[in-house]
Amino acid sequence: MEPLNRSASPEAPIDLGTASVPGDAGAPALDPATPAHAATPTLPALVEALDRDGQVRQAWHVTRWPLAIGRALDNDVVLTDPHVAAHHVALDARRGTLVVDAGETRNGVVVGDRRVRGGERAELAAPTADVELTVGRTHLRLRLPGTALAPEQLISLVAAREPRRLTSVLLALLLLGGVGFGTWLASDPVGFERALGNTLITSLGGAAIWCAAWALLSKTITRQSHLGWHVRVFLIASLAFMVASVLPPLVAFAFSWPAVSNYDFVLVYLIGATAVYFHLLAIEPARARVMRGVAITGALVGIGLAIWSNLQRTDRAGDELYMNHLFPPSFRVAPAHSVDAFIDGMRPLQGDLERRAAEPVGAGDPEPANDDE
Repeated sequence: MEPLNRSASPEAPIDLGTASVPGDAGAPALDPATPAHAATPTLPALVEALDRDGQVRQAWHVTRWPLAIGRALDNDVVLTDPHVAAHHVALDARRGTLVVDAGETRNGVVVGDRRVRGGERAELAAPTADVELTVGRTHLRLRLPGTALAPEQLISLVAAREPRRLTSVLLALLLLGGVGFGTWLASDPVGFERALGNTLITSLGGAAIWCAAWALLSKTITRQSHLGWHVRVFLIASLAFMVASVLPPLVAFAFSWPAVSNYDFVLVYLIGATAVYFHLLAIEPARARVMRGVAITGALVGIGLAIWSNLQRTDRAGDELYMNHLFPPSFRVAPAHSVDAFIDGMRPLQGDLERRAAEPVGAGDPEPANDDE
């Protein structure tokens, strides 16, 4: 067998070897003294070598049992992994069960969730699906006749949406319009052109650096940059951040819910974690669950640190001491309250303020400056 080619692209043709009976047409002759056994008529099977993303890199047809796997050239399946012994394992599926006979190996064999140590023999029930094996650091999959065939999988979200350039253009125009409108609201009419130019240069530079960094990481790991995907994720996340900067204060003002704007940083961290998840999905498409866990963990850590920082600064978990966002009165949905009702609502604060005023100055607080010095 040829060595496992790990540099091939996912679209490259799979190298199909053959583990067959000595003397078969086209099969290399084997020494009768080797572990390659006499031919046993059986239905064909297939052994596949998988890469880290679950893609098949090499495959061997199996036409006899037992099947010898190892680094030595007299094995039916020859691996080049240095963590594999000369005669690592032998598999036999002739009697309706799968017999795993580990050879003289220090690393053993992992069959599904079960580990078979060197020199041990394990007999497993008849498989109903493909059998995953780990031999050294090589991941193999044994496909037996009669087992259930895995259903067809959809093309990955990244590959399916990569060519949609029109969507990216529309999102970019929408984002530029939002940036321009926000700059117009925040700047004076006289200096609007200069402020808009500075904002656009800063935004475009930051977007280019961000997307290029993710594309370089994707190219390094998957050998595909997925630049269009990373640009689209950046555009959608930027629009979501823009909405998150306006919607919570507006809802808080309209319905008199100060907690909505007080904890709007939670929404910001969730949007950021979601964007990072979709960026990571282009790098590790076969580990979506792990990437989701990374994003959720990052969001929880960020929210926790933000709450801890707020408690250190203001003794409150929220971000604002009071609701300071004003919108046109026509946006107000909550009923208006009289001045007397407002004053009555402030009375519970009196006791807390008096208690704090009576507290002595801490030993670590700076002493007031002496004007005479």
